[in-house]
Amino acid sequence: MPTADRTAVVLPSLDGLSTLASDVNGPGVVTGSARLASGYWHAVRWVDGRIEDLGTLGGLNSQAEAIDEQGRIVGTSQDSEGRRHAVAWVDGRIQDLGLTGGIFSIAYDTAGDRVVGVYHVTDSFSGRRAFVRTGATEITIDVPPGASATAVNEAGTVAGTYGWQDWDDPAPDDYQAFVWRDGVTRPLGTLGGATSTANGINDLGHVVGTSWTTDGVFAAFYWDGSTMRRLATTADSPTAQAVNDSGLVIGTDGHGGRAMIWPNPSATSQLLPLPSGAVGSRAINVNDQGLIVGQADYLSPSWHGRAVVWR
Repeated sequence: MPTADRTAVVLPSLDGLSTLASDVNGPGVVTGSARLASGYWHAVRWVDGRIEDLGTLGGLNSQAEAIDEQGRIVGTSQDSEGRRHAVAWVDGRIQDLGLTGGIFSIAYDTAGDRVVGVYHVTDSFSGRRAFVRTGATEITIDVPPGASATAVNEAGTVAGTYGWQDWDDPAPDDYQAFVWRDGVTRPLGTLGGATSTANGINDLGHVVGTSWTTDGVFAAFYWDGSTMRRLATTADSPTAQAVNDSGLVIGTDGHGGRAMIWPNPSATSQLLPLPSGAVGSRAINVNDQGLIVGQADYLSPSWHGRAVVWR
């Protein structure tokens, strides 16, 4: 598989070795999480390459999942009692979005005035519920249980997956990728197999994710608003994680543990270069300028991951 003409830049950490970059916005502000010397994790952002600790709701851990074009960051944080709340950071200050009626919650994405995520009514896959919050108004997306809302675009279209089940559930797996907007849900189908998962959406409403095929292969897909098609790659068990408005798709070779891209949905995948000393990588998000963020893996001095930007 050819290697893309990109440069991998490792971002600075806090007191601990490990970091993870989860998203980047148009102005190039990166957000993610960093391990402290204590072993706990805090949400962080990198501005012009400098790392900033975003803190918590008073608990030990926090995690940033996404950043919008205005710089609002969303994710989850523990409170002083250890409960995980969906949160937002605006101008560096944390805002509690609440438990949203469950036992814990996570905000996974934000765009415009919307935040989407997941809350749990029970500590199980089947207890997952997907929510969308517009301003101060929050609703539960009306789809089957075991649901996740993982991405939202500027138009308010949400991408997610419903039907997640616990490992001991006797029913066969039947989780399905969907899009939702203004109360209307549209399942995306599969590549011929039983299940599919939606991971990312762009402002054109195009969705990427993974699906099982008719012959039992785990494959990456691109959905153009009407049709799901398989992304071309020689990788085994690939994932498509995000897509920008230019059609650049990013993801990871599942078995090989290498971040990769599809320059457009009709192209064959290319590996992203590894930073010096790294043994593996994951691509997690991309902005409309083509800046890609994720994580590289290292074995020395012990196994750890570091946040990476591919330019």
